[in-house]
Order: sequence, then structure tokens, then C-alpha cells
Amino acid sequence: MRKKWLVLALIAVFGIFLASCKEEPIPTPEPELTAITFAGADDVTLDFGTEFNVLTGVTATGNDSVDYTSVMTYNTTATVSETHMLDTTKVGVHGIRYEVKVDTLTAQRWRYITVKAPEVVEGEMLVNKDFAQGTAGWDDPSVVYNADGSSMTLSVEDGALKAEVVAGSNIYTPRFGQMNVPFEEGKAYKVSFDAKSSVEKTINLQVGELLTSAPWFEDFKPGNVVHRTITTAWANYEFEFIHTRDNQRGGLLFELGALNGVAVNATLWFDNIEIVEVEVGPDETAPTFAGVANKSILVDGTIDVLAGITANDIIDGDLTSAIVAVIKNSAEETVTTIDTSVEGTYTVYLTVEDAAGNEATAEFTIEVVSMQFNATNLVANGSFEADLTVDAPEWAVWHQDWGTAPVVTTALDTTAGTFAVDITGGGDAAWAIQLHQTGYINLEMGKTYRLQFTVKAEVARSINAAIGYGNPWVEYGRKDGIAITTEDAVYEYLFTVTKEDHAVNLVFELGSQTGFADGLVTFSDVKIQEAVLPTHIANGDFLATGWQAFSNDWDGSVATLDVVDGEFVYNLTKYANGSAGYMLQLIYGTKLTLEANTAYTFVFDAYASQDISLNPFFTQGEAAGWNNLVTTGVVAITGTKATYTLQFTTGTDMTLPFEFKFEFGTQFTPFETGAEWIKFDNLSMKKDGADMPELLVNGNAETVIGGHGFYDGGNAANTMAYSANGAVFNVSAVGGQAYEPHYYYIIDALAPGNYTFVLHMTSSVARDFRLNIVLPDSGFASILEGSKYDFNVATADEMVTVTVNFVVATALTNVKVELDFGTLGDPLVSTVGIFTLHNILIYQNFN
Repeated sequence: MRKKWLVLALIAVFGIFLASCKEEPIPTPEPELTAITFAGADDVTLDFGTEFNVLTGVTATGNDSVDYTSVMTYNTTATVSETHMLDTTKVGVHGIRYEVKVDTLTAQRWRYITVKAPEVVEGEMLVNKDFAQGTAGWDDPSVVYNADGSSMTLSVEDGALKAEVVAGSNIYTPRFGQMNVPFEEGKAYKVSFDAKSSVEKTINLQVGELLTSAPWFEDFKPGNVVHRTITTAWANYEFEFIHTRDNQRGGLLFELGALNGVAVNATLWFDNIEIVEVEVGPDETAPTFAGVANKSILVDGTIDVLAGITANDIIDGDLTSAIVAVIKNSAEETVTTIDTSVEGTYTVYLTVEDAAGNEATAEFTIEVVSMQFNATNLVANGSFEADLTVDAPEWAVWHQDWGTAPVVTTALDTTAGTFAVDITGGGDAAWAIQLHQTGYINLEMGKTYRLQFTVKAEVARSINAAIGYGNPWVEYGRKDGIAITTEDAVYEYLFTVTKEDHAVNLVFELGSQTGFADGLVTFSDVKIQEAVLPTHIANGDFLATGWQAFSNDWDGSVATLDVVDGEFVYNLTKYANGSAGYMLQLIYGTKLTLEANTAYTFVFDAYASQDISLNPFFTQGEAAGWNNLVTTGVVAITGTKATYTLQFTTGTDMTLPFEFKFEFGTQFTPFETGAEWIKFDNLSMKKDGADMPELLVNGNAETVIGGHGFYDGGNAANTMAYSANGAVFNVSAVGGQAYEPHYYYIIDALAPGNYTFVLHMTSSVARDFRLNIVLPDSGFASILEGSKYDFNVATADEMVTVTVNFVVATALTNVKVELDFGTLGDPLVSTVGIFTLHNILIYQNFN
């Protein structure tokens, strides 16, 4: 029994021990907040005018199961009341960003709410014609348009649409209107509206469809231009048109920009805009022409007299195919074609008649003109009157020497001035036999050349002419299938160089081709001559500084003028003779017209590689006996930069202009190799007196000359300066418009034709740029397709080449080339930086 109690006692003690050793329970940790989820914030589409609270149903819950809705906020560009009600009278897509911030965690959710336009009232053509529903139907962002410096704010005031307008440079900047008006083909409509303006302003009224790509707009009333001058008092305005298209996607546009080059800023009010169907009355309106303008064509050119000309009728629509053209020459004789083989003037008389018998007439002239060419022949020994150079013969013949190799012999006759190639067998192709000149001809981008040659064949046949270089071949020009006869005849080929400057080969391909024949082919008088054409952009390579280095290079002296760190550096690396001052000169490139009996002050900074004396020379040249206005003698220059001031007074006879230069030919001992230099800066010449204008251009070695301009966008920190690499634009601030700031150049005139624009530039930052060519006299309307050309520099300091082709349909004057550095608008990148324009070129392309 005692054992039993002992066992029980031990069990009890052991149980107590076990109980005392049991672990305490571990509490479950609170979850860490790492995410917040939004609910009830799905995108939604609403009918116009529907009540909608932007917070209703939207919740925010953390992954810790806590409801954070009470600390949720939102941001939006839409109009939302203090009670969170969205203004659903504003049509379009509205973005709302919900946000919750808890400690360092921020959670966001975007929501897009689309408000549909109000429904058209049955029997009406327009939505919200009286603006009882606010701006709805008239503020569609796909229709409203601002650009070219324009702005427009639409609102409703006293039941009328209020448009606060800053006019842009184009007629359609800005605009508002309404698309998807259900016009029916063949029906006539009257558009009417009430309007007034804060100042008298003429607007353009258009009917048509806006397109998403070129040509950007389909005109429902072509040739029917409607302008209305809105006065300062309420008045009713209207116009009528006949819808001749099967198109119900278009509508009515109010265009409030510049008209005929005049941009008027104003606040305008519109009300009761209405379109109603009207009866088509008797057709008493004649068709209208578009695209009629005087034209010119080069001798031997081709022309379609009706190219670009259209005719439209308000009822019959497009009548272009019904145009009748009568051509008369200068003797008023009727001819069937334009003879472009000789110069002459023709008048083209146009008529077109609609179905009702209404007739329209127009006329224009076509001039056939000859292109002038420089006398210099770029072809070496093109007359064949000299023997070929032994080491580098001007002419050579190559031919295929494998397979079906031709047999070719040549003969140069310097007395007759001919080069004959006798051919038996044409080889595998036209290239199998080549008469060529290599290493002598250099062509420049943007220039037009004429290849002219005299040739005859023993048997009538065809040949090719090609200009290019390299393997693989880079072609600059080609004329295939030139049919030559057994008699000497002159053949010409005009071509424009569209590739970079390069040395090229001239190749006559005489091998197998259509029209090939064995026999003797004899060439004479081969020429390549540059056409004399206008230079549209002067100093487009930015090499000219307005100053030039002169040396006696006929004796072998070598001198250059460079710009380094904003100073002119006259570098002399070889000097011969040295017997006279005039042998070394720094010359100012523009002659000066000075006033008689007038005092002037000339100031400059200078220093040199050795102590020398400069002779400032203001002279009227040989005609005045090399007179010099500076009578104070030479100026002593040292190795330390210093400022020098000279004063002089002109004489009585100032008829001849003055040339200014420094002479220092006797200051350096002749040497074969070396590095002597003189540095100049801050050269200035003014008439004595207060606030007198500067007479010297680019005396600071930092001015870009040649008509290149820069608008700083209202910020003087934005600058343009000359450098050895081109024009450098330091843009430290960009304005709100693309043209703030911008580079520009004004071209006096462009003749009708095809043109190419080329520029090379680098940027210190990756960003976008905008190029444009506009007409300031026509409201800065662009002549480029798409009204602008945007391009990107993807890598900092990468050289970018931009090439843009454009067409000038009619003669233009006062044409502005513009390169914009300002704000281009999303998604384009517009940022500050340093931009270098290395060269810029516009040329007419005759290819």
C-alpha cells in the first residue's frame, strides 16, 4: 500500500513539473502595411448632364485590413464642386487621381471618366446650338485647335459662347466647331449665327471634315471662301452652300486666326448657331479656279500647263476635268504645246462651264527661260587639245577583260580636239566599256551642273553618262539611253547634287545596252559647268567672318585667319620675300562710306607672337592714290593684349568708299616653317558723338554674319555666337511657345520649283527641335507639308543631318526659315542646352 501511495506521489510531482515547463502562447503579429488597394474606381462613361460624385463607391483598403477611405484625397483637371460633384456638362475624358498617404507609403489610382456629348435634338443639325448646355458640343479637343502662338478660352456668358482669342499666325489657329453634322449629298444649307466682338475682327467660316493625316481637311465648299467681319455690336451673319459629297463626318468650323497676314486678338461672343436646309435656287454662280499663277520653265524642260490647277462649282462640285486651256505665243498665235527648246513667253487662257451654263475664265503666263552657266569647265582637258598627263592622265578607257570581253582601241587627236573609242563587242553590260575621268572633278551639294558634250558614232547607237564615285558606286547623276547619230551633235544633261561635297568620276558607258552597235565613237568638247542660280542662304557654312587674311602667296607665303576663344588669330606658318608692308594684311571685307569732314574714332585690342608695328590703313584705293586717313603712323604691338585708340578726320571728297586693313609685311623675317601670329579683338569704329552706331560688323569675333538672326524669346541670357564650328546657340531658358527662342533667316524670293533643305547640327543634350519655313506676309503660314518638321537629336553631341524636301507652287517673297528651340509640346522633349548649327542650305532641285 505504501508503494502505491509513493507511486501516486511521484506521478503528481512529475505532472506539476511538466506543467511548470510548458511554453507560453506567442501572440500573432499585426500585419505590416505595404500596399493599399482601391475599389470602385473603374473607368466609366456618362451621359451628358448625369449627376456623378467622384467619391461615391470609391474605397481604399490596406493589406492590413484597415479602411483608409477617410484619408483618401484626389486631384483632377476637371471641374469638381466642393461636394465632389463632377461637372458633366464638360464633354470629353476627365482624369482623376485618387491618393492615400500613410507614413512613408503613398498609393495612387488613376480613373478616367468620359462624358458623352449631348444628343442632337430631333430635327436639328447641331448639338447645343444656343449654348443652353454650356460649351458642350463646341469644345471637342479633336476640333478645337491652338498652335503658332494662339490661345483660346471658351466659356458661356449670359447664354452666349464667349471665345477669348489670341490669334496665331495661321487662319485656323485658333478654331472651334463641331463635326459629325448630318449633311446630305445634293442638298443646300444655310448657316447662320449671331455674333459680336470686343474689336472688329474678320473670321473665316469653313465647312468640311478634319482628317488625321495629309491633306488634313476635306473641304465641303471648295472655291467658296466665306469671310465675315464681326463688329462690336450684336448682328446676324449667314452663308449658304451646297453639299456635293457623300460625307456626314464633317461639320462647321469657326477659324479665328490671322487673315491675310493680319492677326487680331479679340474676345468674341456667339449665339444661336444654326444650320437649316434650304431650297436650291437657280444656279447663277460661276465655277471658281484655284492654283492659277504665272510659271517659268527652263529651256528643254517639261511642263504640264494645268498642273496644280483645279476648278470647283458650288453645285456641280469638282470640274477640274472640264477645264479647257488655250495657249497663245507672244505673237498671239494659238499653239497646241509650249516649245521649251527656245526662250519665249506664252499665255494660257482657261475656261470652265458648269451644268447651268455659268462660265469662269482665268489666264496666266508661262516663261521659258535659259539657265546661265559659269564659264569654268570642271572637266580637265575636256577639249582634248592637250596631251594626257603621264602620271595622272585626265582620260582613260577601262573595259571588261574576262568572259565576253570586248576589243577596244582609243585615239587622241589634239589637233582635231577629239577622243575616239573603237569598239568591237559590247561585253556583258553597258559598264563593260568606260571612257572616264577620275580625280579631277569636285561637286558641291546643292549646286546644279550641266554636263555637255559633243559626240558622234560610226553607226547610230545609244550610250550612258554617269557621275559618281567609289565601289560600291555612289551616284550623283546619270543619263541612260542617249541616242547618238553619225553626225556630231551636242548633248546636255542637267543635274542637281543632293549628296555631300565630293570628288567624282565622269563615266561614259559604251558597252552592251539597248541600241548598242559596234564601231567608232568620237567625243569632243566635254564640259561640266555650274549653273548660275541664287544663293538662298548666304554664309550657310558659317565660314565667313567679315575679315580675311591676305599674304603674298604667289611667293609661297602661307597665312590663315582663325577664330579662337573669341579672338581673331592671324596665323603665319611660312613667309617669303618680306620686302613690303602690303605682303601681309588683315582686311575688313566690307567697304565703308564715310561722311565728309567728320571725326571718327577707331579702337581695337591686339597682341602678337613678337613685338611688331601695325600700319592701320583707311584708304580709297588706287583711284585716290592709296591715301590713308590715319596720319598718326604705325601702332606698336607687344606680346601683351592691350587696347589701342586712333582718331582721324575725313576730308572733303568722300565720293569713293573706304577699305580698311592692317599692313605688317615688313614686321616678320622670312622663314620656311614657323608659327608667328597676331591676335585681334573688339575692333570698333564710330563717328564721334554720343550713342553713335557701330560701323564694323563682327569686330568682336563672335557675331554670325550673312543675315542669320536669333530671337532670344525675351530672355537676354539666350544667345547666338560665332564659333569655328558654326553658329552656337546657348539656350538657358525656353519659353512657352516653340519659337521662344529661335534661329531664323529671311530669303528674299523663291521661284516655283522643287527644293531641298539640309542642315547639320549637334546638341549638348538629347532633345527635339522644330524646323519650319513660313511666310510672314501670309500670317506665318508654313510651306512645309504638315506645317512643320520636327526632328530629334537622340544622343548628345551626335552630328545630325536633317533633309527636308518641299515644293514652291508659285513665286514667293519674304520667306522665313526658322529653327525652334522653345517648348514644342508633349510628347516632344524641350530642354535647355547648347546647340551648334554647323551648316544650313536650301537649294532648288532640278533632278
